[in-house]
Amino acid sequence: MVGKTHLYSGLCAGAGYALWAGLPLVPAALAVSAGMIGGVLPDLDHRKSKVTQKTGILGFCSSHLFKHRGVLHTPIVYFALWGGLTLSVDSNPLTHAVICGLLVGELSHLFLDMLNPSGIPLLWPLTRKRISLLPIPTGGKLDAMLGMAALAGTVALLLLILFR
Repeated sequence: MVGKTHLYSGLCAGAGYALWAGLPLVPAALAVSAGMIGGVLPDLDHRKSKVTQKTGILGFCSSHLFKHRGVLHTPIVYFALWGGLTLSVDSNPLTHAVICGLLVGELSHLFLDMLNPSGIPLLWPLTRKRISLLPIPTGGKLDAMLGMAALAGTVALLLLILFR
């Protein structure tokens, strides 16, 4: 999927989490923002991705250190980071909203990449075999439709958060 699709899906995932968790407005805004960031973070392993280009030396190093759709495209990495962060930071609800928003955004990225013919190494480190659920090509009409659906879903979820 293209960067916009991941960005919009991360927003939608963050908004969905905020609504599900019943977060007040400020933590909800943090979760939505973190979801957007989490939606593009796994592509730090792609040399030409916007997130790699925008993060300077971090993006340069990560895109040269990791193979695209390798370890940064595996759920275990993000669950381990989520667990580590959850255990190591205070129990501040704002911090928790950011950590959970990042996680759901990252997982939305992985799910979308499973809809691509290339797939992701879902069961890494047990196997490097990539799992693909659908053959939706990157940059095609279905990719754009998914992005627009995620953006529309985000708007709907934000309205539900604001007017509940």
